[in-house]
Amino acid sequence: MDTYSNLPIGSSVRDKNNVHYRCSPHQLPPFMKCLSDKQIGFVRKIGFESILSMKDFKMDKDLTLWLVDKFNCDTEELEFDGGISIPVRPLVKFVLGIPSGPIKVIEGLHVDDALYKQYTWDTRGKNAMEVAEEMCSITEEEPFCIAFMMAILAIYLAPNTSVNVSRSFLGAARQVGNLKQMDWCNLVADCLFKGIKDYKKSDRLFVHVKGCVHILSVIFIDLAKHPTLIVPDGFPRLSVVTTEMGCFTSKWVVAHPFGSFLPVRCLEESVYAPLRNNMPNGNTVEGVKCSDSHSNTDALADQFAITDTDQNNNKHPILAKLGNARTTHNTSSSPIVDNVVLDTPAQSSVAAPSSLTEHIIFPTSGEQLQSAGPSDEPHSAQIMDSVQVPPDTTVERRRDLLLMMEKDDRSAKKARVELSGSGQVKQAGEVTIKMDMSLLNCSVCSRPIKPPVFECNAGHLACYKCLIGLPYKLCQTCEHGSGFGHIRSLDAIISSLTVKCHHDGCGSYVPYYELDDHQSVCPHVPCFCTELGCGFVGAPQALLSHLIALHAMPVHKVHYGQVHQLRLSVPRPRCLLHGQGDGSVFLLVMGVLGVVSVVCIRAEASSWPQYAVKLQANGPPPPSSVEGSILLAMKPTSSTRPGEVAVEELPSFLMVPPTYLVGSGASKEVSLDVRIDKM
Repeated sequence: MDTYSNLPIGSSVRDKNNVHYRCSPHQLPPFMKCLSDKQIGFVRKIGFESILSMKDFKMDKDLTLWLVDKFNCDTEELEFDGGISIPVRPLVKFVLGIPSGPIKVIEGLHVDDALYKQYTWDTRGKNAMEVAEEMCSITEEEPFCIAFMMAILAIYLAPNTSVNVSRSFLGAARQVGNLKQMDWCNLVADCLFKGIKDYKKSDRLFVHVKGCVHILSVIFIDLAKHPTLIVPDGFPRLSVVTTEMGCFTSKWVVAHPFGSFLPVRCLEESVYAPLRNNMPNGNTVEGVKCSDSHSNTDALADQFAITDTDQNNNKHPILAKLGNARTTHNTSSSPIVDNVVLDTPAQSSVAAPSSLTEHIIFPTSGEQLQSAGPSDEPHSAQIMDSVQVPPDTTVERRRDLLLMMEKDDRSAKKARVELSGSGQVKQAGEVTIKMDMSLLNCSVCSRPIKPPVFECNAGHLACYKCLIGLPYKLCQTCEHGSGFGHIRSLDAIISSLTVKCHHDGCGSYVPYYELDDHQSVCPHVPCFCTELGCGFVGAPQALLSHLIALHAMPVHKVHYGQVHQLRLSVPRPRCLLHGQGDGSVFLLVMGVLGVVSVVCIRAEASSWPQYAVKLQANGPPPPSSVEGSILLAMKPTSSTRPGEVAVEELPSFLMVPPTYLVGSGASKEVSLDVRIDKM
């Protein structure tokens, strides 16, 4: 349990006047009234018609902060006196009435630059109110729906600490045809719960509570026991509960002094009582069955809302392909660190470091050295106020460049600077230099030079590992050969150069010479879809969401150290296993001749964490004469292309006898016990 997540907020060290929130339900109804019939049709089509009927509700700060204080971040419940605890997550759907489909809403999906810039002002997200105003004049379906989603997320459903839209939602919002099938309820709940937890942990004097705190107020009003408070029935609750209702005597919600003495109803006595049986529950997912409630095979219901039908009874929707998840543009300044950072373009596969061309800002008067990352500007545009080192720089010019680095680095460390919109960071007193990073490659192995650095008389660089393998330790590039000397100044410079990992979603900065090693084990390494003909590529978590949403592949939660009972059928010989705690993804697959094995979906070179798998095939139940079971203990193979793995060629697999298959014809299936241990 997080010892900070449930601290009371009403402490003497924080004045409520210094606490704010951006959730503004009262700002949406005026915009909804401006929509045309055509635009209203667009809103209904994507499943957000409840926003159209949203009643006016003026948030009360005292009530809101009191409820935040009552919220337990560990149990996700509102805890009131008398031992009454109200779970908030299952009520979100009934309060908001927005879609809770089978597709997890993923932040940071790739969007084209034109769309990204459309919702950017200066270097920040565009003002949410301006987006809402512009939305009212948009007549085309797709751009209208994108603007609608960006506006309601920023103003109401998932507000952050600013008044600007969050561009991390653009990738999801642009999938207009899939909006109705996405799980927006869980997204809203996640944002709210994280916002409250961050708020309670914060020690800042001025702080914002992120998320849709309006939900807490609606739930409380529905539960509060007071003779003057009579709330009518109806769902969703946001279309019923309002501060302008006649049942509120003298604006009761605003005026009532909230305290521990105020009684509340339990769910059985509230307007939510008839809906309790419809709240998320269950333990079965198509294609994977569990034997008991303790196996926890609810198919990620709390994360992906995987069900046989969505809220509109549309069975197993086949959806358009999700884009690759990646970290969105970041234009904010980062704290100073003791490194030069080379920002390289994001790629879906490992790029050769020797081909990178970077902008490095060198100080001219002792300032700190900074990297502006790669630039798309033409050569002539970069010459102004800068010095250019073209890719064909000679060894002599490289030496002069490195000597300048040494001279200007004596009095200061390096700082990391994120890219601006133009790809350059320019400050007074600095000179920008564009250089070919192959100049810093070893002349022997052609890989990025690694300290300790050695240089021959002609300026050819060599790393120590290559140097000791040279005949007589003489340079093989020079015509007559020459000896090498250790250049200590280059050690310091090379050690300070860091590069951002190319893999979408990683964001790690690693030493330039360790980029290949890092990307070979990076947890965000691109992994390929298992289905023939599908070109989706993404990190393991993104691939998991893709396989569930687009290909309806069954998924099973795995708690390490526990045995999970499930069935694997011949028609659907694969299912996903999602490790709880670390989010690892495994593929349980049955190949030809009844061989079964497990593949960990991650980089092939990953050695940590290590997993041990036990597979047990069970014989058919009575009255069959076949008895017993077959057990296999194995270490799963790691692969970024699990769909191309031939099970019978893996180092370990379980051979299932044909007599263990239950059923007839193509419907045969095998009973398996699966246990995964995290080493």
